[in-house]
Amino acid sequence: MSENCSILYVEDEKHIRDELVEILELDYPKLYVATNGEEGLKLFREHRPDIVVSDMQMPKMDGLTMCRHIKEIDSQVPIIVTTAFNEQRMVSEAKSLDIRYYVTKPIDIGELYEAIEDAISRGRDA
Repeated sequence: MSENCSILYVEDEKHIRDELVEILELDYPKLYVATNGEEGLKLFREHRPDIVVSDMQMPKMDGLTMCRHIKEIDSQVPIIVTTAFNEQRMVSEAKSLDIRYYVTKPIDIGELYEAIEDAISRGRDA
């Protein structure tokens, strides 16, 4: 685990967000949390985290739109999307943004950690 790694986590569902924040904060203390894409984009601009973990379907601004804006700011930032199986259209669009990491819901914390650590090990090229 890289304690120096900063992560932006964006999730609108409170119970999922609260559970994952509690786990992620143990290993990644530089954790920024947003409840929708607008908040996520604002936090990204303010803090420029090393990795973004985001849900796809959210109010105000969906994850895909947020990711598109983030990639315009920093095309190299690794993004991990969390998605339900019925969001395959969004996954296809995400691939066009060079998003390589997908974790399906319900989120397996081991799978999420594996994606985070792979993104860290690849550096900003992921």
